Amino acid sequence: MNQYAFTGFPGFLAGKLITHLATLPDQIGTIYALHLPAQRPEALALKQELLATTSLQDEQLVLVEADITLPEVILDPIMRSVIEREVNYIFHLAAAYDLSIPYDVGYRVNLLGTKHMTAFAKRAKHLKRYVYFSTAYVSGRRQGTVYENELWHRVQFKNHYEATKYEAEAIVSRELGSIPATIIRPGIVIGHSKTGETKKFDGVYFVLKLMDQLRQAAPLPYIGRQNIEVNLVPYDYVVEATAYLAHAPVGLKRTFHLTDPFPHGAREVYRMIHEAMFGRSPRGTIPHFAAETGFSALQLSERYGVPKELLAYFKHQVHFDTTQTLRALNGTGIVCPDLQDYLPDIVAYYNTHKEAGT
Repeated sequence: MNQYAFTGFPGFLAGKLITHLATLPDQIGTIYALHLPAQRPEALALKQELLATTSLQDEQLVLVEADITLPEVILDPIMRSVIEREVNYIFHLAAAYDLSIPYDVGYRVNLLGTKHMTAFAKRAKHLKRYVYFSTAYVSGRRQGTVYENELWHRVQFKNHYEATKYEAEAIVSRELGSIPATIIRPGIVIGHSKTGETKKFDGVYFVLKLMDQLRQAAPLPYIGRQNIEVNLVPYDYVVEATAYLAHAPVGLKRTFHLTDPFPHGAREVYRMIHEAMFGRSPRGTIPHFAAETGFSALQLSERYGVPKELLAYFKHQVHFDTTQTLRALNGTGIVCPDLQDYLPDIVAYYNTHKEAGT
């Protein structure tokens, strides 16, 4: 049986990955869920939920207080020694994901955190795989096609989140010759492709929030005429693909774009959301600069907690090649679904749960 360690607990993706792994309980010895001391109540709550909804037993899911910004990572020295000696798979998901983070926060959590976790992985005596969660947007402001075996570039970044994740991935990339690592680069992760379920309505869900607020003015206009690719992926695809690539030999020492191989353009995505919300297509177009001016004038960042940095992702043209991912997943049945097939479920889930602020 395998021993696992997860950072990023009690985060959404960590919980979903553990749920997925629990479908094969005979392969699991112990899962060590690393969490900040201040997150103990949330970690306990998620543990109880996982024990109630999966086949995991109490002794198989162990909560461990940790802080990846510290060199030792795991606070208790005895527990640190046990995990270093036993662990076979390390999933490093913890990061500062906010697009508006200041550089010093991104540096401590994303860069130093990854440096410390990578050193921890190198000390693990029986490590089979170190799975690092990066992002497709380490590409920064690159344009054209970005390939999975590419990282290094000198273009600027849209925000400090991208910059520090790039520097963090560079740390892991330099160690691919010395540790059994797999690098995962997801696109913009949204809800479940069958149910629309998600933990919170952030990121691209801002578009739904804004449309909902402007419901009385529908049909609404398009924003800009550019049809930039928008790379949205459902979390179930990310979870299933990651779990497979983390264990399969084909995933060893490689980087994978868990992005939509056939992404829709921004105008098309906007149209699909609009039709799901209002049952009719948008009408007219306003230019990007007018939308950005209105974004600031109406204080949308303050009112809805949406970073203004998000707008850059709807006007920057880049295509993420997925050749390596598609080849690795061929024959597994793990396929990224077409956005147009499940977007109505995403919108329906939002409409049903928006009052709860999920």
